[in-house]
Parts: sequence; structure tokens; C-alpha cells
Amino acid sequence: TARRTTMSAGLPGASRPPPPEVNPVIWGGVRYQQDLDGAPRQRDQGFGYLQALDAASGQLLWELKVYTVVIQPGLESDVQEVYFSSMARVAGRDALAIENEDGRRFEVDVKARSVRPLP
Repeated sequence: TARRTTMSAGLPGASRPPPPEVNPVIWGGVRYQQDLDGAPRQRDQGFGYLQALDAASGQLLWELKVYTVVIQPGLESDVQEVYFSSMARVAGRDALAIENEDGRRFEVDVKARSVRPLP
């Protein structure tokens, strides 16, 4: 799978476009969504996290890191951020299929709150 380029050659200081719009998945009274506001929570990275919220109240039930991105020193960190590009429920299972902007795919078991990389 091809990886995206983090910086365009000859364009120091380039900023990344906004993250793709990925619709939340709602089922069983829970809203599953990408967390786009992770940095203020003192995490190791402000992206790559799935949140589960009560669909009625919006209260955070749990969150899970889906993948890690190693930020390369010397490059602007914002152009190295990798967000979800798609998220969908896996038919017949308590799982979500998530793909990120680098083309990496993951399956999240929402009952076990575990992540499995997909080929």
C-alpha cells in the first residue's frame, strides 16, 4: 500500500489539509467516532483514537488508540498527522473497520475494546 507523502519537496512549512470527514457509526445506543480533539487530553498523539459515546447524552463511555504514528523530528508535526479516512460497522459482528489516510486498515472489536491490524 502506498504511503502518503508528509511534505512536498521544496515546500518547507507546508501545512496539511483538514482531516477527512468520517461519519460516526451509531448502533446499540452508542456513537462511535474519531476523536479530533485528543491533543488537549495530554496524549502521545492527537489523532488515531476512537471514542465511544452514549448516543443520547453524548457522555464519553470509553476511548481506544487505534494506531500509532511516529512523528519524525525536524519535520512539522501537523503534516505528519494521520487521521481516519473511513469507518464502518462490520456486518454481523460487534466490530468496526477503520482505514486511515496512509491506507492502513484495522478492525476494532467494540466489546473487547481491542484492535487488530488487517492485511
